[in-house]
Amino acid sequence: MPAAGDERYRAALALAHMCHSGGNSILRLLKTMSPEDIWAASQSRLVDESIPESAAQRFVRSRSGQVWREAEGSLKAAGLRFVAFGTSAYPEELTNLSHPPVGLFIKGDEEKLEALLRLPRITIVGTRRATAYGTRAARDFAAAFAARGVAVVSGMALGVDGRSHEAALDMRGLTAAVLGCGADVVYPWRHRGLYQLIVERGVMMSELPPGTPPAPWTFPNRNRLLAALGDAVVVIEGSQISGAMQTADQGATLGRPVFAVPGSIYAENHRGCNLLLRDGAVPAVDPEATVEEFLLQTRIERGERRLPERAGGAVRLENAQDPFRELVAAGREAILEAIAERPRSIDALVARTGMTARHLTAALAELELAGLATRAGPGLYIRAP
Repeated sequence: MPAAGDERYRAALALAHMCHSGGNSILRLLKTMSPEDIWAASQSRLVDESIPESAAQRFVRSRSGQVWREAEGSLKAAGLRFVAFGTSAYPEELTNLSHPPVGLFIKGDEEKLEALLRLPRITIVGTRRATAYGTRAARDFAAAFAARGVAVVSGMALGVDGRSHEAALDMRGLTAAVLGCGADVVYPWRHRGLYQLIVERGVMMSELPPGTPPAPWTFPNRNRLLAALGDAVVVIEGSQISGAMQTADQGATLGRPVFAVPGSIYAENHRGCNLLLRDGAVPAVDPEATVEEFLLQTRIERGERRLPERAGGAVRLENAQDPFRELVAAGREAILEAIAERPRSIDALVARTGMTARHLTAALAELELAGLATRAGPGLYIRAP
């Protein structure tokens, strides 16, 4: 973390306290200006950068050394760390947002944040009012990802979020909670035990200053961070107008693959997922197969981030000696032959190729990435022209 006297750190921390509510127009300047340049900008400069004159005037009038001193004092009192925009500890993925956070308030071990930045990450979201089906799915999918060394990111809400964090911790995996309140605020209170476990073994983070209570506007803002931090989004259970759907939509806008667990067409809790599937989301019908497809679809975008070492050797997708990979490679020609003339469903391809659904979905993902196969509709594949 930059030293407290560092100019960027000081400017970013002060901006985080001044602009956490209603200050998005100022923070959009992070796309073209550094935190210290924004902090020092004159009113006329801000207006030239398309900030409304009234907002620019308020900002300049409120800006003072007292803001920094109060911000630093509250940070120390809450026992939090602050990671400033543009520093090595700041997640690069957040810079692609239309209004990236000027920094993150962190509670947890510094090494855990470093590990989070190195690992592939999956964002798992869903309804607070999870059914037994949704609860089980959240646990199973989170456990499958954690077992492969993928960090699980969620919002620590009741229902799907909480169960996802718990399953990742049970597998001794890494999990990060992105809060819609200050990182020092336990919300919901029922999750106070889970909060403490994540602080001890994972990462607790928020863009909001210490002590900020949850409010209706804080959660939609938080959802954009959930979408950006994950290499993909898995929606377990959610209504059509849920926060989980917001996260999925924002993830798709950012180019993230979206996976959805199907459910009953008669249950409102499943309507959101079913609509995502109708619109092209990847069906998440088996945890292990979903992990494999996630790894295939995101391996290019992850760049230098890699799965960790684990007992028995490194987990590497490219390992040519992996029997799973060999079976996937062996089935690709059979799939291309089957979809050469017309679209076929997963079930039809399983019947024609003799592959399991798990191997088939992984092979189809590889063929899509290579430009050899394309989707002809929900659950349908055809050879690319």
